[in-house]
Amino acid sequence: MKFYEKSSFIISIGLYILIFIVSLFFFDTLNLLNTAMLFMVPILFSALHNERKEVLFISFLCVVSFDVFFIPPRFSLTVSDVNYLISFIIMIATGQMVATLAKQAAIAKELEISEKIQGALLESLSHELRTPLAVIKGCSSGLLEQNLILSDKERILLIETIDENAEDMEQLIHNLINSAKLKNGILHLKKDICDLEDIIGSALLKTEKEQTANFVISQNIPTIYANAIFIEQALINLLDNAFKYGFDVGVSVTEKPNGVLIVVSNQGTIPSMNELCEATKPFVRLSNASSKRGLGLGLHVVQLIAEIHGGTLTLKSENERFFAELFLPKRAQ
Repeated sequence: MKFYEKSSFIISIGLYILIFIVSLFFFDTLNLLNTAMLFMVPILFSALHNERKEVLFISFLCVVSFDVFFIPPRFSLTVSDVNYLISFIIMIATGQMVATLAKQAAIAKELEISEKIQGALLESLSHELRTPLAVIKGCSSGLLEQNLILSDKERILLIETIDENAEDMEQLIHNLINSAKLKNGILHLKKDICDLEDIIGSALLKTEKEQTANFVISQNIPTIYANAIFIEQALINLLDNAFKYGFDVGVSVTEKPNGVLIVVSNQGTIPSMNELCEATKPFVRLSNASSKRGLGLGLHVVQLIAEIHGGTLTLKSENERFFAELFLPKRAQ
């Protein structure tokens, strides 16, 4: 049971207790019809927020309490009028029907949201891939043009441009596929003992181009139990963002009592705290990324990778510097 479902069930119990106390307190004032309507409140609340079995439990709790404490003869499960039995059945059936309708409405809403996301994804993906494809096509056509005389420097420049744009496309596609697989629980990650220094070094080699990062690592960094490929992908995403949207990039690794903290930081245009709170959601792009290519999945993928390893991703800004803090436990979950 998820936390939200647990909290909703607790609230339903609380509503039941409140209604029960109020009904007892105003027993001489309220008639049975009004009391029955009051007991429908926790049933309907539970039906809108809980699973059918929780709704059934709340419904029986309300019906039994209503019967024992309010229906004559009181303090007995005996029912003197068959109409009361019909009312009890209606109360329970109403709760189940509302729960079923609420579930169907939630599924319909999820499908609607999914369709909107898919539409936005296809539109965004086609837009983001069109530019590097056009560049690659233009450069490759130039290389294949027999009548075009190119110097060795110009030829190398065209090849490097093709390579850079191909890397951008590969990164977009990797983030898209990884996001879908991680979110849907398709991947069963193979974890092993990993050397963080080697992983970070590999990630830096793949992201350092025009700029280099200041890499600071404390003594005796422990090994971690994780999937090295995905930890490297998370670091590549963080470093790629740091180099793309800022300068003076720094990487630090610090041992903590129960894990390791990797911090990737940079100077540049710092998004607001409101933006940072939304930054790890899928397809969200920050204001400083408007002129760059991307699907808004990089930080989302990092967060998913952190979660499946029992870690966390924290984003913050301090003294005109942006910090992405990736915490990984020594022994991942």
